[in-house]
Amino acid sequence: MILMHIASAEKSAAVRSIAEQIGETVKLIGYQDLNRTLLGLHTGKPVTKEIKLPPLYQMPELLVFVGMPGERLDQFLDAYRAAGIEPVALKAVSTLHNSGWTVFELIEALKAERAGIKAQQ
Repeated sequence: MILMHIASAEKSAAVRSIAEQIGETVKLIGYQDLNRTLLGLHTGKPVTKEIKLPPLYQMPELLVFVGMPGERLDQFLDAYRAAGIEPVALKAVSTLHNSGWTVFELIEALKAERAGIKAQQ
């Protein structure tokens, strides 16, 4: 399963098409899901945490790969690149470590990681 937040309808359709080609489903996520855990989104159970969003918070584009074998993830990423789709800045794989995180916590961790990488360059 791929959890997806992409504003562009064209880009969203392209991701759905690639996912379908490799036998994966896509679940749209949005602002209403920022306080839901990755595990909750995957299982469909309403597992939430209280979060405090910064004023005027803008949810960035995000792809989260949940329960995908490495080979299928590679197929998706290869097809995505081959299709020439503009990259999604934040991508993650759901793990035992982060499955209890909310979407907001994951986004913030990914943003911090990106900032750290850029600072080292």
